[in-house]
Amino acid sequence: MCSRDRVGIHSGSSDEEERKTFSTKSLTLMAEEQRLELIKYIQNYFKTYRESPPTTLDFYNLGKLIGKGAFGKVLLGTHKLTGASVAIKTIDKDAMRKSEHNKRKVFQEIYILKKIRHPNIVRILEVFESSKHVLIVTEYCGGGDLLHFVKKKGRLTEAEAKLIFK
Repeated sequence: MCSRDRVGIHSGSSDEEERKTFSTKSLTLMAEEQRLELIKYIQNYFKTYRESPPTTLDFYNLGKLIGKGAFGKVLLGTHKLTGASVAIKTIDKDAMRKSEHNKRKVFQEIYILKKIRHPNIVRILEVFESSKHVLIVTEYCGGGDLLHFVKKKGRLTEAEAKLIFK
């Protein structure tokens, strides 16, 4: 008799299914532990300094690469406290230092995104920096971007284009 049978876990499922279930449960427990640690950190910081702590990359779990641009990469992330999926744009500071024009473009993007509030435009959630990167956290909108949509579909009819650009 195997140990699974003794404790009543055996349900006819394969070992692979059991490993996936165990893995999912352990990931969920790890995420909850990280969340509780972060809450304690914020509470202690607030008690000591009477203000909220500065945001760092520690507030997020980073996932897969979802895009690449001229200045950096975009990663899928999950906010540890809320569990919300976000897009994190990492901009290399070295690329910004190379020219004042590049630096101005990055700060202009941040400024414009902070000002705009519209249901059809991705909202910027926060901006912070690490030693090597400026990080822009925005809402995550799955499904790709307009460029990939048009490449995949080919020409858009006038009616399709009107719906998109309305």
